[in-house]
Amino acid sequence: MAIITLSKEAFSGARRLAEQVSEKLDYRLITREAVIEKIASYGVSAHRLNQARYRHLGMLPRMDLEWTHYLAFSRAALSKEIQQGNLVYLGDDGRALLNNFPNMLSVIVITGMESRIDAFMKRNDYAVGRKEAKRFIDKIDEKRSRWGRTLYKDGRNDSSEFDLVIDSGCMSIADACETIRTTIEQPLFQTTPESLKTIDCMTLAAELRARIAMEAGVVDDNIEVEVGDGVIRISGSVRSLEDVDAIKELLHEQPEAEGMDIRALEDVVSG
Repeated sequence: MAIITLSKEAFSGARRLAEQVSEKLDYRLITREAVIEKIASYGVSAHRLNQARYRHLGMLPRMDLEWTHYLAFSRAALSKEIQQGNLVYLGDDGRALLNNFPNMLSVIVITGMESRIDAFMKRNDYAVGRKEAKRFIDKIDEKRSRWGRTLYKDGRNDSSEFDLVIDSGCMSIADACETIRTTIEQPLFQTTPESLKTIDCMTLAAELRARIAMEAGVVDDNIEVEVGDGVIRISGSVRSLEDVDAIKELLHEQPEAEGMDIRALEDVVSG
């Protein structure tokens, strides 16, 4: 199964492109908004969901355990969508959330500021002037940049981090679709039995990490879960041996972990 993540500048035409790629390639289209709705099933509060929806970070987000959990839930929700087949993900955070997943083509859609201003004015029936439109777009860019830097340490604005850069001001939607189609058909992005196994392991690891995040009383802001060859590995650090025991007990209770060896590294407890 192949994964196309589409990041975008505001008012760059990325949504139209995502819809066209989805239709042309017969891939399911999943948006950032849809993933936010899905993580409600992990018990995320409506207030936190709205903060995520509008990228309101609040105070000291890097120190906020709830934001760590939000990322764990988002990765779990999105990775489960991958198991259902080829998909296009439209959202600035796709490349970060699916870090290290195989068969993933990361695309960013950009265009010049003047084109973005034109698109914004058209969407608002030309009820705003160019200066006001630019101020609004600048605010969106700053909010998205801060969100990405703080939560994902993503480097989202660095086009060199992406596999493919689409300038919608210089390329038609049809040509952009064709460029993505020919790229995703390259051997690097083709599904193999090995990549399917990796996706299954990473999806299970993401789900188990999310379930740990749901466990009250465990400070788990600095741990990761990996799954492979019948082993669940916990890495990072927690505050006490009791937290390690609680995490291992929780994982042993999960049906998906039945028969698997659960290992916590010796340095998992922080000083």
